[in-house]
Amino acid sequence: MTAFAHSGCARTPTANIQDLLRGSKDAAVAATARRLFNTKFSAIGEMTDLSVDTKNYTCRARLQLAGEPEPVEIHVGKYRLEQRTEGATLTIVDATASRDWLTQVLQQFVVGREFTIPDRAAAVLKLLT
Repeated sequence: MTAFAHSGCARTPTANIQDLLRGSKDAAVAATARRLFNTKFSAIGEMTDLSVDTKNYTCRARLQLAGEPEPVEIHVGKYRLEQRTEGATLTIVDATASRDWLTQVLQQFVVGREFTIPDRAAAVLKLLT
């Protein structure tokens, strides 16, 4: 699909600019999140790629985990962010991985659970909505 075709209708210049800005925002959010992840979890591996789609609330990550000969892919099919008076939260609604064991770990310990977002990450959180 080209940038000018969407559901069979011609796209307006404003829609194209919004898509361009969203793409830039998504790339900036992904780079920041990848850097934060790699700093915090360097002992277990490295996130080599992260793509975020803030319009559809999805993301994909590629991880090179310690002890794994091949990279692991994780797909978050839907996430939900909420701002509350006591802070921000992240809920992973749907997630799968390229390793069956990791998909099971995600289903048992991540999917459906609400995670508190640290205050220092609040600026990044606002970009994800």
